[in-house]
Amino acid sequence: MPESFDSYSKNYNELVNDAIRQTGYDADNLVSAKLHKLRSLFPSLSEKPFRLLDFGCGVGNLYGQVADFFPTAVYTGVDPSKDSIQKARSRFQGDADFQEHDSNQWEANGYDLIFSAGVFHHIPHVEHTELINKLSSLLNQGGRLVIWEHNPLNPVTQKIVKDCPFDDDAVLVPSKKLKSHFTRVSLSNVQVIYTTFFPKFLSALNFMDSYLGWLPLGGQYLVTGQKN
Repeated sequence: MPESFDSYSKNYNELVNDAIRQTGYDADNLVSAKLHKLRSLFPSLSEKPFRLLDFGCGVGNLYGQVADFFPTAVYTGVDPSKDSIQKARSRFQGDADFQEHDSNQWEANGYDLIFSAGVFHHIPHVEHTELINKLSSLLNQGGRLVIWEHNPLNPVTQKIVKDCPFDDDAVLVPSKKLKSHFTRVSLSNVQVIYTTFFPKFLSALNFMDSYLGWLPLGGQYLVTGQKN
């Protein structure tokens, strides 16, 4: 995983907001949408304590809202950017568990949900299978791995990535390729779900998102699989 995000840790959210300004949304909106989607897909996780690994947690944006959607989640965030981890710790003091990727402490736990958003397009594609295999090995029985990525088929997404300064190294990942990695490491119930179809001025149509998951035109997609 790249450490190049150190230089963006101080103003990461501002850069995100600038990049997605044309959509009408901001960084907080994106986090809410992701957590809302996860809760709709896995409602049973709201019923009892579970371990959540935020792989590539950056400056801790997911943690800032996770209790609103999953109040029983036991959160661990991990990232290779030391400056980002320091930023996350300074933003959310107390019980928040943010770890540097090299610490290996996070690998000592088993997780019921491992979530990675906007990370894999920064990782060389030849490393994806090995990394997905590693993450799946950390799942508890019945645990789920969810990777959320930009959809390279969407022209608006392509423009946002092109204009975003910390996406200079990004190589977008086709959903079929990620799905094949999940299948290769023997995860079950593998699904590709497309999402993020409407800009904010059409947000009244967001209720349709759950019905359009099959349509490969969404700005983003997620691949999910389960450990039997």
